[in-house]
Amino acid sequence: MVKALIIHGGAGAWRIRPGVDEAIEAVRKCTGHGWEVLSRTNSALETVIEAVKCMEDSGFLNAGYGSVPNILGERELDAGLMTSTGFMGAVAAVKATRNPILLARIVAERTPHVIIAGENADKLALMHGLPPLPPMPPHVLERYRDSLKRIIGGEQVDNYYEALRKFISDNQLYRELVRSILSVYDTVGATAIDDNGVLAAATSTGGVILKLPGRVGDTPIPGAGFYATSTIACSSTGIGEYIIRTMPCLKLSLEYELSNNMHQALNKVMEHVEKSVGSNTLGFIGVDAKGRVFYAYNTEAMLIGYIRKGEIVVDLKPEPNVNIVHVE
Repeated sequence: MVKALIIHGGAGAWRIRPGVDEAIEAVRKCTGHGWEVLSRTNSALETVIEAVKCMEDSGFLNAGYGSVPNILGERELDAGLMTSTGFMGAVAAVKATRNPILLARIVAERTPHVIIAGENADKLALMHGLPPLPPMPPHVLERYRDSLKRIIGGEQVDNYYEALRKFISDNQLYRELVRSILSVYDTVGATAIDDNGVLAAATSTGGVILKLPGRVGDTPIPGAGFYATSTIACSSTGIGEYIIRTMPCLKLSLEYELSNNMHQALNKVMEHVEKSVGSNTLGFIGVDAKGRVFYAYNTEAMLIGYIRKGEIVVDLKPEPNVNIVHVE
């Protein structure tokens, strides 16, 4: 068997977001950390958890400590994980836990459930001694405040945010609070395969900036934000509502099992996405049972990191792309 790892720092409009250099460096560091864990433990599960935790702790990616606030200035975090052996757990709308991916593992290991949400998920984290979520980093708070200063009738970003603008304009409470939306909807995720042939995927996010309170996206939903079978492991990023509608990770698994052709499967999924929800909507990464890593996205850019021939490769590609990488 061959070991492989690929992680992502999110898909979206990277040209307009601050802290790009710091985000790239965080993905580089967490790719290296994930590879060290995979080499030391030969566990795909430990690898994806540690790689995602590393990105949650960075403060420059939209997960964990660096999560963006909702429309009321609160943070609500989601995470999910799964392996090809059936290990699965997720959490949604947690507000007080620094590392939701660790909490998702607790759900999988120590409860009979798949998803636990809200304040009771935070209580579960407290019961198991997980660290609390610190206050927002200054650059995240600044990003939030800058977005609130914009005028609701300003630049149109995409259909998702235009629909949110309309909701705000039709509701006085929100209209008075918010005057603009930024098009940044990054997330973090990791997928890996170990020498035992176990595939694993993990995803974590703070959600889209200025989302409505209580909104849950794709990240804690198997088949949407994350998925793992005996053939592929997949982690998604983008606008959660569109990911839920198209279920790219689940669809990829089905298409690949039908065709046994990864290029064809990736293209079929992206064709389905474009037809169903349009462009500038999502991306995903993954590994397959052959140890190949792959990625696909239709957004302006996607930040990815992987190991090829023992070297860390970090890419922030400036246009939609579909690719398979032979890592050996």
